[in-house]
Amino acid sequence: MFQLSNDLEVSNSAHILYFFEDHNSYLNNMIAYIKAGIERNHHLLIIENKYLYNEAEKKINQLFSKEAQKFIHYIDNYSFYRCYGDFHIHSIVEHFGEILTPFFNEKMNIRTWAHVEWKEQDDISSKLEEFEHLADCSVNESGLMSVCAYSASDVSASLQTAMMKSHEYLMTDQEFVRSSLYRK
Repeated sequence: MFQLSNDLEVSNSAHILYFFEDHNSYLNNMIAYIKAGIERNHHLLIIENKYLYNEAEKKINQLFSKEAQKFIHYIDNYSFYRCYGDFHIHSIVEHFGEILTPFFNEKMNIRTWAHVEWKEQDDISSKLEEFEHLADCSVNESGLMSVCAYSASDVSASLQTAMMKSHEYLMTDQEFVRSSLYRK
């Protein structure tokens, strides 16, 4: 089973696109990402749905001390991505920046894990493509390590290909590689 643990010789800054299919692999990869962050004294912002985070939290409680768990910050992804009703790209990116500002002001290292979800709507593909382009700019400017996770069954093959252009790395349940389509 693949786990993101060695960061593929990734520096502290990376934009990672994760298309997941298997629930258990997804949780194991999230835990490995959290573990790698804690080992590097990074704070972790986990934007995840309540159900999956509750499952992850069981493993977190087994693996990490209460002191280490203070580095993990949870945000409900349903609220985060839908706080403005529709999938409003610029509002989401601005809100994300506001959340990160206190960490940057304190000069804390931070990595993010965001399970992107949306309600059904017209033109979501172009919105997601633009959102990921803006996110890539933000990640590069701020020096973050950031995983953007999508259920592979929710994203068409053409959208997957388009989003690979705005992510330096591609991750699946079993592998982690550089994106051959990435354009800075």
